[in-house]
Amino acid sequence: MAAGWKAGSTLLAAGAVAGVLLGCSETLPLVNLPDITKLPQKVMSRDEQQKAMNQMIEKGQSSPAEAAKQIESGK
Repeated sequence: MAAGWKAGSTLLAAGAVAGVLLGCSETLPLVNLPDITKLPQKVMSRDEQQKAMNQMIEKGQSSPAEAAKQIESGK
């Protein structure tokens, strides 16, 4: 008998939580999606994207070495 009461109370609590969450979802604003009409006319191809990423990675890796050189030359 205690097991039935426990299962019933768990089900009741789950229903209450679901009701609260459903009520909140209607008051939340919808996500603003970007306006696709403002996208650039030319979108980079996969190869162009990979080339740009590789350039950024190389620049990120060389920046500390260049900064060290500038610091040493400034002393």
